[in-house]
Amino acid sequence: MDYYDGNTVTGLWNYAQNYSMSDNNWDTTFGPSTPGALNVISGATGGAKALTPPWSPTPNQPATSSAINGGAMNGDVDPYFDTCSDTNHTTTGALGVLTGKNIGDLLNAQHVTWGWFQGGFGPTSTNSGGAICGQTSNNIAGVSDAQYSPHHNPFEYYASTANPNHLAPSSLAEIGYTDQANHQYDLSYFNDALSGKGGAQLPSVSYLKAPEAEDGHPGYSDRSTSRSSWSTPSTRSRSPSTGPRPRSSSPTTTRTAGTTTSPRRSSTDPTTPPRTPRSAPRSR
Repeated sequence: MDYYDGNTVTGLWNYAQNYSMSDNNWDTTFGPSTPGALNVISGATGGAKALTPPWSPTPNQPATSSAINGGAMNGDVDPYFDTCSDTNHTTTGALGVLTGKNIGDLLNAQHVTWGWFQGGFGPTSTNSGGAICGQTSNNIAGVSDAQYSPHHNPFEYYASTANPNHLAPSSLAEIGYTDQANHQYDLSYFNDALSGKGGAQLPSVSYLKAPEAEDGHPGYSDRSTSRSSWSTPSTRSRSPSTGPRPRSSSPTTTRTAGTTTSPRRSSTDPTTPPRTPRSAPRSR
């Protein structure tokens, strides 16, 4: 976490004048990525356990992990229900499992369309062990980074909302519905939904997770150059597909890395070039 003033992230500052942006966060554990991601979708990190991965010589056995203590997830460990975990199933480290319900289960129960869209989720190939998430992009330092980070995808810890083999939706028109993709998508499918490609429409609720190089994470990304956070609200505001799905009565909501963006005013256009804010809060 860090603080940035309006002159550092002018684009986001300008969007905040036209959208409701949730910038407060309450976690059971402050710091690691995985507990924060789990809190976004379930508000809980309990009911956790570690198992040996399905591709290990002794699969699906109880294991130990420094990230799981007393039945709670308080550190980073890759999800069990994801074959891109353990560096594309090339190692056999313990993996994390969460029990209980998350918001995906609740949305499904109410027949509300939803989706988690993450950079690099689409596999580049497969082998006998499952999917291989090989998409890469260069970060701010020009270093090539894997786009997909398994432990940043909280839905993959739950059997009910996971897509272990990273299967694509059965058709673009099924984005947001329960099919073989199980609501887990590559970030490119969000663009398809925005444009209405192949009958795709925005789900009523969408979670967006940028590829590593653009997710604002310390060490390999930078908030001031995170293009996904800048471009998504502009693209969404111009999209003809911003209404709710026909089979759902809920308004469309988009969450970008835990930030809610829903239209607040229509009298101004947030897609105009960033301007220097008149009174931006300074970092402390």
